[in-house]
Amino acid sequence: MSEDNNYVIIGISGCTNSGKTTMTDRLLKLFPSASQMCQDTYFLEPGDERLEFVPEVNHSNWEKLSALDMDRMVRDVKQWIKDSKHSNSHQIPILFIEGFTIFNHSPLKDLCNKKYFFTMDFETCQERRSGRNYIPADPEGYFEKIVWPMYFSNKSELNHYKDIVYLNGCDPQEKTLKTILEDIYTLPALKKLHFIS
Repeated sequence: MSEDNNYVIIGISGCTNSGKTTMTDRLLKLFPSASQMCQDTYFLEPGDERLEFVPEVNHSNWEKLSALDMDRMVRDVKQWIKDSKHSNSHQIPILFIEGFTIFNHSPLKDLCNKKYFFTMDFETCQERRSGRNYIPADPEGYFEKIVWPMYFSNKSELNHYKDIVYLNGCDPQEKTLKTILEDIYTLPALKKLHFIS
């Protein structure tokens, strides 16, 4: 994507429970006029025939890109771009897109000016996920047999892209936030903004 646009789209992706939402929330506080889109709101409804059912865990596979309505998400992002071009605001429109497979869908990935991917180790990820409640809930064995293998499968699809910045989800948030901010401010549209420490 060209960096000469009068808007900025930042993609934040990565492993489940790796800190994507927390980091997005922190960035939104620094850019209060920015917008946000979360991939989680585009999941298909439980029971949708497009979901892949895994008999081994008696559960649908929610970790695949096909479990999401990505066409609708791309349409919404393009609508945001259209709206931002007609905005009367003197501020640069910024959109933060957060989700675990947003870079696996090329039409969405290509709309992002900057891309960040949070990695995570097995033990930390499992511990964090066990403290979260999902609807529908994770059945026994779902993390080990579906979530973790799909994380590596989804991540491996991105290996040939050179414009994704990989970040360790276990690093201190202040360090990660500083890294992202320094990188964001290299964009021509944001270079004039003062660095926020």
